[in-house]
Amino acid sequence: MKKILICGIGNALVDSEYKVSEEEITKLNLTKGCMELNDKENHIKLSSRLKKTHGAVKMMPGGSVANSLYTLSQFGADVSFIGRVSDDTTGNTFINSLENTGVKVNINQVDNGITGECLVLITPDHERTMYTHLGVSSELNVNDIDQAVIEESEYLLVEGYLVTSEETNNVANYSIDIATKHGVKKIITLSDPNVVKFFRDNILELLNKSFDIIFCNQQEALNISMADNIDNAIDFLKKYAHEIIITCGEDGAYVAIGSEKLYESPDRVKPVDLTGAGDMFLAAYIFAKISNKPVADRIKFANKCSGNVIQRYGAKLDNLDYIKLLEQL
Repeated sequence: MKKILICGIGNALVDSEYKVSEEEITKLNLTKGCMELNDKENHIKLSSRLKKTHGAVKMMPGGSVANSLYTLSQFGADVSFIGRVSDDTTGNTFINSLENTGVKVNINQVDNGITGECLVLITPDHERTMYTHLGVSSELNVNDIDQAVIEESEYLLVEGYLVTSEETNNVANYSIDIATKHGVKKIITLSDPNVVKFFRDNILELLNKSFDIIFCNQQEALNISMADNIDNAIDFLKKYAHEIIITCGEDGAYVAIGSEKLYESPDRVKPVDLTGAGDMFLAAYIFAKISNKPVADRIKFANKCSGNVIQRYGAKLDNLDYIKLLEQL
């Protein structure tokens, strides 16, 4: 019996959310609904300006994999996170937040640089556009990886964001090879349409190592497959994983396992912030899967959980909300 259900490796970031106008997104030359990387100097200037002119709606430890592990831990799963933060207030907050939820942290806290931050810019249509300075998380390297933690896990979860720098791309490949060698199941989330678009070769290099599960949204699926429809995207992704999950926002989600393909539409809700919807979906789906629920029930539960989180600001819920969701599984 494995000691840990999922070991996750990803960027350790703090999410700082701001309500902005469509014009501000245009002026920043950002692609709406996507994530783009920001250099340190520009990040500090923009972060300072946003704090003065808008005031943060919410500041919470984040990062795609960390968000999913946070939820899984709230559901009662044994999970572990591997990452890198600085020895600063933000880094301490990040670590404490995960530990207080029960996540086992294997984080290298270094005495230089700053902890990464993601500026989550929310437009009036509730879409979130992310401008990220990775900070010391971009320096995550193979020496930060505790091989034993991966070996002791049933699943390894990596995020597509790791392919955006040579150092972290090496981490992804190194960790996946360890998992393969020791029979650990592998999960990847493709993370963001722009990541897939601009780092497609790196993503494909990872996918060629064969995964048990691939999570992505519709645009990520189309970008990686260079297809123009969901069916062709699924056929493409089947070459790389046994189980394919494609989320389509308010239009629901598809799951393809072998020759079986299922689709479930969600209940309609009024969103206020789409941040973390995909991370929540992944966590809820995986938890329903390990709870031996049928595929249709996994999708329904994941739809319900992601629909719940988009009705409030931030990628996390209050503790009691997780308990209430579990009662519906």
